[in-house]
Amino acid sequence: MRQLPAFLLGIVLLTSSSAVMVYSQSARASPQKRAEPGVLVEEFSFLINDFKLDHQTEQHNLNISITYRYVANITKADYPDFRWLAKDVETLLGNYANEDDYWEIVNKQVTAMLMRKYHALASIMCEFKVDPSGKAPYTRVSRVTRTRRGNR
Repeated sequence: MRQLPAFLLGIVLLTSSSAVMVYSQSARASPQKRAEPGVLVEEFSFLINDFKLDHQTEQHNLNISITYRYVANITKADYPDFRWLAKDVETLLGNYANEDDYWEIVNKQVTAMLMRKYHALASIMCEFKVDPSGKAPYTRVSRVTRTRRGNR
């Protein structure tokens, strides 16, 4: 491979479908001070949009946002596929037994179930945004955060 001049360090070549970074051999060999690692906090989020749910004698439209933080030093094998969590939330809501529960109670049940089932989660925040309905012509939001003991 041909050695590129140092002045080309960091030039981006653009094509119609991609960007390619060009680096010279001399740049890779140059000494750089390593940053201290610090504390690693790793989070992941996903949305379940327009989830239809019959609850409190009406059909509701929910937009559900779930953000979770992983335990420290998680291994590659311990990362859960977010689709598993989403499916578990949809299943719990679809089979939710107590029609009279407020959204806050339903949300607490969701976060408790996810924390029980997924040990790789250090904490979880779940937000239900419930669109206006006939009985409650207001948008409502319930936000519940749970943290595993020892992970505060």
